[in-house]
Amino acid sequence: MANYTTSQDLVNDVLTRGHELSDGTSDFDTDVVTYLNRAQLGIIRGGAELDPEVDEAWWWLRADDQAVLTLNPYITTGTINVTNNSATATLSATQATSMTGRHFKVDDHADVFIVSAHTGGSDTVTLESVYTGDTDTTANYKFFQLDYTLATDLLYMSQPMTPFQDGGNQIIGIDLAELTRKWPRQTAGSGVPKNFAMISDQAVRFSHYGGTSATDLIKIDYEYMKLPSDLADDSTVPTIPREYLPILADWALAFLYAAKDDAKAGDVAALAQRGLRAMAKENRRRMVRQGGGAFGKIQPRMNQVHKMLRPLRTESGLIISG
Repeated sequence: MANYTTSQDLVNDVLTRGHELSDGTSDFDTDVVTYLNRAQLGIIRGGAELDPEVDEAWWWLRADDQAVLTLNPYITTGTINVTNNSATATLSATQATSMTGRHFKVDDHADVFIVSAHTGGSDTVTLESVYTGDTDTTANYKFFQLDYTLATDLLYMSQPMTPFQDGGNQIIGIDLAELTRKWPRQTAGSGVPKNFAMISDQAVRFSHYGGTSATDLIKIDYEYMKLPSDLADDSTVPTIPREYLPILADWALAFLYAAKDDAKAGDVAALAQRGLRAMAKENRRRMVRQGGGAFGKIQPRMNQVHKMLRPLRTESGLIISG
């Protein structure tokens, strides 16, 4: 009998309660794993799919340690030979490190390009589109990196990024459109970034491109919520804490009953919903005890909060009460 410890326990529990054999011969054997994964995704996304009143940043999704990014300095070594209407450029001095994925700009031309192909040690660079400026055999240029890959198990970042240089001010996350408007790439500068934006599930773009010399590196920490691995019919222990696993099994069982046109689907879904609500209450109590009432929410600086949402103050700073 399942004891709600491993993924296999959950599969067997759902099959047994759904009046199916748990020896691998059930027609729903593979489907149950799918139901469990759908339920897990619904829970880690906050739970609103099961109960619209629940939308949680679960404490158990927090990564054990902060992740680290090291920002690379921009590169201006030598010159580059660029040709109008050609996507191929040639460096006067080879770069040991691949420039693929980095931004590229010739100093006296406004357009910004991304390097689509370059091999470390090679002098040949391929751009993602043809070069649109005038042909120049000795153009001054720079490679600069704005885009970085984040942790592979990142679900979302739970707070602003933290640099230590430049006073250690937080790097606030904003929408990509706002980042592009506020920090145009053609005028991007060096230094510690002020903002970042997500450009994919596991990639980020910064407002600034880091240091100005080969040894001028910048360390940035970030806290994040992790995406659990998919469940399987095996001995793996799920990320969701053991005391909450019956909720996962109940939700999957509701999917199974629905697939079998069994009237008990609604009752079991209601059971899972009650369990989810209790789980959310416990999550909030834990956050209050840990002083994390705003856990999982990115907090903007005051200069990024709409002025009508701030308290009215006198010139001396006193709050004007109603």
